[in-house]
Amino acid sequence: MKAIPKKMKSESTVEGKGIKIFISHASKDKEIVDAFIDVILHGALSVPITNIFCVSTDGTKIQSGEDWRKSIASSLLSAKINFLIITPNYKESEVCLNEMGAAWVTSALVLPLIVDPINFKTVGIIQQPKQIEKLLDETSLDRIRDVVQERLEIPWILIKSDRWTTKKKEFLVRVNRHIKSNPFETPMDRVAFNELIKQKAELETAITNLVEEKTDLEGLIKDLKKAKDKNEVDAIIKKRNPSTQFHDFEELCKVVNKLLGRNNRIINGIIFKSYTGKDVTIRWEGSQDELDEAFANDYINSELEILWDATKEMKEIENALEKVRRFLSSSSLNNDFFQEYEDNYNAPLDINNKKFWEEVFEASVSFS
Repeated sequence: MKAIPKKMKSESTVEGKGIKIFISHASKDKEIVDAFIDVILHGALSVPITNIFCVSTDGTKIQSGEDWRKSIASSLLSAKINFLIITPNYKESEVCLNEMGAAWVTSALVLPLIVDPINFKTVGIIQQPKQIEKLLDETSLDRIRDVVQERLEIPWILIKSDRWTTKKKEFLVRVNRHIKSNPFETPMDRVAFNELIKQKAELETAITNLVEEKTDLEGLIKDLKKAKDKNEVDAIIKKRNPSTQFHDFEELCKVVNKLLGRNNRIINGIIFKSYTGKDVTIRWEGSQDELDEAFANDYINSELEILWDATKEMKEIENALEKVRRFLSSSSLNNDFFQEYEDNYNAPLDINNKKFWEEVFEASVSFS
């Protein structure tokens, strides 16, 4: 075999020496990367295929039998330019994100190239302070040309203006046609994601409410089927669909019930006496411990009267009772309210009545 002349051997070795361009990309974006290598880097800028490392393109990928991790690592370290082709597919690839992180610790120039719908906001926090170019933008491609030419020291004579313009347009047409046929899914930012989570929670609540309403309606139908006459039907419907006024009344009474439920029955007896002004006798002899506790907490004074303004607890009870009193004294209460009260309670509709407290407020009230 004829020996290779020293000059030719030297030129061949220089041309194929190491990797000068490393391209990090998602395997799903092979068509885009193939076009970038074939049309832009090799076709327009005369970069030898042997100087480019790309795991998916023929002539630039890992050779059979090689450890792919070592090949990627050595190619990253030897490259002068690390291109990151960032698309929605790239953002979803764990391997790509690892390559992205590794690229920044090399001495090479790292140049992220984004493709819509990836934008400067969604590209990722690690990229935001760095130079970013749009892969499908003519002005960005011109800057990419300048970077490759400078870093790889490509003579100007190898980059003809007319050829560059033609190849650039060919690349844009080829990639845009591919994306049109294979559109990306639009990436979602954190604000949009949180809004969807909120909407999901609201929909789940709405579904729960609908299920409860369905169950309630099924129960109503069952009760109506058992009704013997119109009066029973009317009573069932009223019970399940109370008027707004009666509902508001019951909500106010629930607050009073909760507050009075914290107290001993004789303390509620003193509250009843102090609030209504009724002259009832408090037989305290058997409840000395409860009275001492209430006195120590400033709920009552030595005359067994409630100190309404001395504590938060007593203020809350007085305010809740006053809301019920004002509601009952309203002249706007309609006949439905009085009818529903009569259907549900036996106690007189009077906040100064002990039975009203025991039945409506469901409070335990005693004077001894």
